[in-house]
Amino acid sequence: MRKKKCLYIVVVVVFLYYVFGVDDYIHARSYDKEFDYPLSIDIRPLVDEVLAGKKPSLAPINFYPYRFLSNSGKCTLIEKIDLFIIVKSAMNNFERRDAIRQTYGMETFNQGIVMSTMFFVGVDEPKSATQRRLEHEMADFKDIIQVDFQDTYDNNTIKTMMSFRWLYEHCPIADFYFFTDDDMYVSVKNLLEYLKEQTKTKERDPSSGTQINVRDSLFYAGYMFHSSPQRFRSSKWRITLEEYPFDRWPPYITAGAYVVSNRAMKVIYAASLFVKNFRFDDIYLGIVAKKANIPMTHCPRIYFYKKSSSIDGYKDVIASHGFHDPEVLMATWRHQHLQSPHTKVG
Repeated sequence: MRKKKCLYIVVVVVFLYYVFGVDDYIHARSYDKEFDYPLSIDIRPLVDEVLAGKKPSLAPINFYPYRFLSNSGKCTLIEKIDLFIIVKSAMNNFERRDAIRQTYGMETFNQGIVMSTMFFVGVDEPKSATQRRLEHEMADFKDIIQVDFQDTYDNNTIKTMMSFRWLYEHCPIADFYFFTDDDMYVSVKNLLEYLKEQTKTKERDPSSGTQINVRDSLFYAGYMFHSSPQRFRSSKWRITLEEYPFDRWPPYITAGAYVVSNRAMKVIYAASLFVKNFRFDDIYLGIVAKKANIPMTHCPRIYFYKKSSSIDGYKDVIASHGFHDPEVLMATWRHQHLQSPHTKVG
């Protein structure tokens, strides 16, 4: 009986050891002392070459082999865009896209600024009912960029970086780019106020004495995390040592909502050509930022979780997760904005 009990305990311990990935935690390498990620070189000279329009001295290792199945001429006749909103959306989220067009994505709402909104989606079956309906939507609104990769959770990095590629190639003129998911509440008014505040707090150029323009700085802001990989075998977010061998992630900004300056958008895209792909887009952007030496700014007015308060508590919120219901998004946005004064970019 005692032997059976001991055997049972051993089996349970081994099982838990396996399930919780204890071995991976034990053998993870030190991020602080050993962090390295391909390309295992200083990529900044390569980034400079790309941004200067030169052929890089080393070939890119991470150019995604996908095509844009639709396009937009929104930027072709415009000399200046103050804010470009990029929404990651799933093909069948038609109601969410309609709600965004009626709320924060409304390009004519914020008087005095030039704003543009685009949705990025992947594909499913070529002749599916969803695809046919999407094609009608694209024809009606001309604000959807479809890319020929399978629209799955593990392909979020592809969607993100293909949107960066499209912006770099087709619309590199905006002062700021705001990336968000289609289940987020967003206040453009509060975002613009926040960006004005950042401009005021920027240091002056020591050589000229003039204030540094945030547009031309490496500005990358959102809700920032400092965390470690999950090794639990049952976790949707499990990461093996083969995928990432270190005990901590680089600091990263959650992918639900973040804003980058014009220069940061270009540097992130150029740097991504020389940084191996990773399946979680927020982690990947954190790795790219570390490799390219892009500083991050934590913005407490962007909420990773849904802000737990009444509708009146959204007065100062820039973005909040948890708005899967389009009706809730529209009600919250209208409550905050329809009686509010418009904000003009300075």
